Amino acid sequence: MKWEVVIGLETHTQLLTHSKIFSGASTQFGALPNSQACPVDLALPGVL
Repeated sequence: MKWEVVIGLETHTQLLTHSKIFSGASTQFGALPNSQACPVDLALPGVL
């Protein structure tokens, strides 16, 4: 029986930015829950 080694890596990082990577929504610490979302973050149909 022949074996093939498969290795996968998953990393979690926290970037020091003022906005999210794919939208202009803020990332301010301590804001109210769900207050820093825009239509792109919510994946609303037709926003792209």
